Amino acid sequence: MYNKCREDICMALNPLDRIQSYFDDLTKTDREIAFYIINNPQEAVTQPIDSLAKNIHTSKSALVRFTKRIGYKGFADFKFDLSRALFAQNAENTEYSESDSVVANITRIYSDYILKMQETCSDEAAANIAKMFLGANRVKLFGMNRSFNSANQMKQRLARMGFDAEAVSDVTTIQDIASIMGKDDLVIIFTTRDNTQGFGSVVKELHERECPVVCLTMSQMLPFRKFCTEYVVLPRISKDSRVSFLDDQAIFMVYIEILLEEIAKLSEKEKE
Repeated sequence: MYNKCREDICMALNPLDRIQSYFDDLTKTDREIAFYIINNPQEAVTQPIDSLAKNIHTSKSALVRFTKRIGYKGFADFKFDLSRALFAQNAENTEYSESDSVVANITRIYSDYILKMQETCSDEAAANIAKMFLGANRVKLFGMNRSFNSANQMKQRLARMGFDAEAVSDVTTIQDIASIMGKDDLVIIFTTRDNTQGFGSVVKELHERECPVVCLTMSQMLPFRKFCTEYVVLPRISKDSRVSFLDDQAIFMVYIEILLEEIAKLSEKEKE
């Protein structure tokens, strides 16, 4: 019943996006490596591992451990994948240019990340979530801090379609709700990063109560992932080094529209 994210979907992220999706789960040393590679991808491709390690002020073994931690067999495997991704990248469309207008640059970057969702988000997962939604007696949408904006947005958009769902952000209320949910209900969690204080024990309890849990996140390694029925990893735009203060919630908003379209389509089929 509890499906993990398919390996081919997780690996669809290019190496730099994969680094961003693992970022909150990295050690201090790993983060230093991550920052350096994100900002110097060409050097990571062209430099031998010992030279790269020296430039980052770390060791070759630390580089190897880092690449394994983000899902590669080793540094050579990561370097090959990064080289291929950089070669395939259309620099004219994706590179931030100081000579272009702010409007042109910001819209281009957001467009890039939205298009990445075609590679990282499966139709199968969206269809499964829509099916669970329409079959649920109660639907609860959990989010904390800024992620609650996404939960509330989904609630409002569903209301316009004639569907009822409750958006919740208070930790105590979330815990109380988890204690009464069951196999005929559905919980959808919005979170950009690890928040074990709020969600870890809650998701485990929901799993024990056989309540389906959908996690919409931007982190590959949340500790409660194994307890989720569907686990969707979205591109994380806030870690893009080209511009500061880009907002992950915009990516959530787009995925909400994908889910709403799937819900609407399935709902119409059920009426036929």
